[in-house]
Amino acid sequence: MEKGRVAALDAGRALAIVGVVAVHLSFQFPNLPDGVTLLARMGQYGVQLFFVISAITIFMTLEVDHARCADARHVTLRFYIKRFFRIAPMYYAAIAVYGLISYGATRSGYERAWVLGAHGPIDILLNVLFLHALSPTAINNVVPGGWSIGVEMLFYLIAPLLFFVAMNRTRLLVATVLLLASSVIAVWVGECSGVLECHVSNNSFAYFWPPVQGPCFIVGMWAWYVFRSRLLGDSAATRQATWLYFSLALVLTFATGALGVWFAKAHELAPLVAACGAVAFLLFVSSRRAAARRRAPSNTFVRRCADALGRESYGIYLWHFICVYATFHFFERDFRQTDSDVSLALFSATLLAVLCTSYALSRASEWLIQGRATRLSRSLLARVDRRFHPGRRT
Repeated sequence: MEKGRVAALDAGRALAIVGVVAVHLSFQFPNLPDGVTLLARMGQYGVQLFFVISAITIFMTLEVDHARCADARHVTLRFYIKRFFRIAPMYYAAIAVYGLISYGATRSGYERAWVLGAHGPIDILLNVLFLHALSPTAINNVVPGGWSIGVEMLFYLIAPLLFFVAMNRTRLLVATVLLLASSVIAVWVGECSGVLECHVSNNSFAYFWPPVQGPCFIVGMWAWYVFRSRLLGDSAATRQATWLYFSLALVLTFATGALGVWFAKAHELAPLVAACGAVAFLLFVSSRRAAARRRAPSNTFVRRCADALGRESYGIYLWHFICVYATFHFFERDFRQTDSDVSLALFSATLLAVLCTSYALSRASEWLIQGRATRLSRSLLARVDRRFHPGRRT
């Protein structure tokens, strides 16, 4: 494991980003075999896997800072600086890039929706302020897929508070109940207008917004506090426990599909069930990797690829839409005219090509943007540390 990284979480990020790219590509291949289509549609819930991993990572890093920092203000300020410089620079670049693509598409006579939905200056401002998850027109129209970044940034606002509340398990349980109750009430009042028989539509504003997606972070938070040693690989799991985790992940995956993209029974509940399945999957991967380390350390090609995709998952998430839109514009007619076997082969090849290209774009943006942002954040963190520890050298 690299310093500051947990191998199982990178494996989870890799699965999540492959799923997200697969579902976005799958709509261009209407003749895929039914089973492949159903499997690709489940890639939608890679976002909930990202949310769970994000919550685990947040509370893990807050614990590390709490052990070395002066007080709660110090921990909180460090957290906000690190999170802002991890997310904002690349996201601001994405706002600019997709704005230029949209402008170019419009000037060239292509439909604006080829790139983004209709939006205005206020929507762009809301994205800059990371408040776009609260607006139907700003949430997903300025940066494709930006809704998940907006939801995540809103959770970051309350994460330090939840961390310090979590010092007492009773208070944490009360906070969890209050947050879940608030989510239920918000959906019931905001989307269902107080009617009990009501369902949220998939990929609608009501599906994207924080009351439906927020509970995924609560699941991730509890996963860290209950299973931290298992997730870090510090404690061994029996073979029976390992396969129990796998069975739970499988059952919850089928439950997610039944509630969501397969049978559409309750899209408002699918993210929460997907988050629980994500925890089971991460526990399974952690247990398998811990067992592999005890036998003999391995570094297979698949594992190296998974780790690489996991490390670059944020950049891949932001930039893969460029590749998806390019294939949609240039190859849509060809993809739609193929039979099921050819569609499957083309889909697999296109998925691999998009992942590789998006990975390259992520590495380039890491060098051009994120590296500089990281150096700036370290400089600011050093200043903050000196402010709270005047006599300590950093």
